[in-house]
Amino acid sequence: MKTIYTVEGIVNQDFVGQISYTICLKETYHKMDIGFSFEPQHFTKTDLTPELEEKFTNEIMEKYGKIPGREKLREIILSDMKTEMHLLAMLNETFIGGIHRQLTERHMVYDGETATEGCLPTEKFEGVLKVIVLIFNVLKDATRYKLWIQAE
Repeated sequence: MKTIYTVEGIVNQDFVGQISYTICLKETYHKMDIGFSFEPQHFTKTDLTPELEEKFTNEIMEKYGKIPGREKLREIILSDMKTEMHLLAMLNETFIGGIHRQLTERHMVYDGETATEGCLPTEKFEGVLKVIVLIFNVLKDATRYKLWIQAE
């Protein structure tokens, strides 16, 4: 397959929203791989500064009135909190797929008869392809993402 489109971007902490890419396909394609990756997904131990820990302690206290204990809080921050980005694809304004996996790299693959789980088999790709990056949570500033499309 050849790469027909690629774009990279950066989003910052606490961003929630959608970023839409509209691609006018110059040819008719019969196979397609819409790839997407981002990083980082989690905080690292070096990210867990006293200021960050205090920020989350205050937010939890405000919302719940108590914290689960310092070690449990650190475990939650490092393991359970995550950046979440997902994909949705439309071809000529018709839904052809959406994937919501907790992976930092994922692919929406179509070969005419089959497609990745969450996607609809599509025999030919022509016209206008729209890929929407759905962003629900971003933990860190300068979180990078990349979207690429390969087709034949």
